[in-house]
Amino acid sequence: MDITILVVDDEPDYLELMKGILEQEGYDKILTETNPLNVDSILKQNKIDLVILDIYMPQKNGIEVLDEIFQAYPHIPVIIVTAVDEVNIALKAVHLGAYEFIIKPPDVDRLLLSVRRALSYKLLEKERDTLRKTLHEPYHKNKAFDDIITDSSLMHKIFELVEIFAPTDETILIEGETGTGKDMIAGKIHELSTRRTKPFVAVNLASISSSLFESELFGHEKGSFTGATTERLGYFETANGGTIFLDEIGELPKELQGKLLRAIQYGEIFRIGSTTPVRLDIRIITATNKELIREVESGDFRADLYHRLNRGFIHLPPLRNRGNDVILLANYFLNAGNKKYNKNILGFSNIALELLKNYDFPGNVRELENMIFNGIVTTKSDSFINDFDIPKKILIKKYEKIQGDLLVTIDEIIKRHVIMITEYTDGDLNKAAAILGVSERTVQRRLKQIRES
Repeated sequence: MDITILVVDDEPDYLELMKGILEQEGYDKILTETNPLNVDSILKQNKIDLVILDIYMPQKNGIEVLDEIFQAYPHIPVIIVTAVDEVNIALKAVHLGAYEFIIKPPDVDRLLLSVRRALSYKLLEKERDTLRKTLHEPYHKNKAFDDIITDSSLMHKIFELVEIFAPTDETILIEGETGTGKDMIAGKIHELSTRRTKPFVAVNLASISSSLFESELFGHEKGSFTGATTERLGYFETANGGTIFLDEIGELPKELQGKLLRAIQYGEIFRIGSTTPVRLDIRIITATNKELIREVESGDFRADLYHRLNRGFIHLPPLRNRGNDVILLANYFLNAGNKKYNKNILGFSNIALELLKNYDFPGNVRELENMIFNGIVTTKSDSFINDFDIPKKILIKKYEKIQGDLLVTIDEIIKRHVIMITEYTDGDLNKAAAILGVSERTVQRRLKQIRES
């Protein structure tokens, strides 16, 4: 493996043990160092992919070394190694940016799993470097899509559909979760159509009061109802000749669905208070965050209107299914935020990147943009974003995913470790006490407490 791991510990025997374990796993370039004061020069002279760092060393505290690595080499993951009675300090180290901590002597399987997971951070670093080089390069052949940041094959298929549907005058239905960019895709369809020089009118039906739906969409004559002091053109007439985009079409009241169907079928509408039809030359694009067919099955949406709207269908994938797009977009928004707030945020820490990669983003791209901008506002210039304003219960869930079974109480960690060492020594409490660095009586007391709990 083309991986270089640096192990720092003041005990030479322990370094030999760690080196042997890692080499046996296939990591053939293991650097060891007993003096933490030499770590910086080693990092400068070598391309280190991972640091395994002891906490207590006579020359320098491991927490200080961790902080120095984090400040100068924020994309190198660090695994902290600690004794049982140092767990609270190790937890602090994780909070400060360490990837994980391991208790001495290491459980080999746990150690190797942590190493494999920590090394995945290097992939994130490469992704960021790739983005910096290609951020303004097109990801697709059609330059109309150059302003959409993606390298997802799913999104490329969407662009192909847009190119197919755009020249036609068919009605298009776009489905997708909130924040996936349905309005953006509708705009692209108009931009690539023969109506591109005509109006593009976007209407969010969810924002219109139910009592004003008909007036807002189709307009009204003066005096047609209380408060109608002037004649008013509706959105349909405003868009005449061009494209009208009806977002959240699932919110259209049942009594207006028939009128919309008639407008599509006959190409005409009636203003409220008028018996004279207004002829329309208009293309209709609709969008919804619902599965509209389910609304049809439940009777909340007319089947005939659904089939008339669904002459062309586009389903936008959620951000969580778009692979590397989370990182591409995060860096795009970081650059935009730096300019907007006149800051120089350098990037994202490893833990922040891991949160981005593992978070589900129920609000999709819109939520990601808000998250990055909030991170920029709360982070000082010339430093890295280290965390995000994610709801606490979600944050805990993601940390559990990142840290495995780390999020337990200190007592639980000690309990597990005592059991593991006792099993390792086949019940020899004298050996277990020697490994744990406590008296045999302490081990006996701990085991008694465990049995009684």
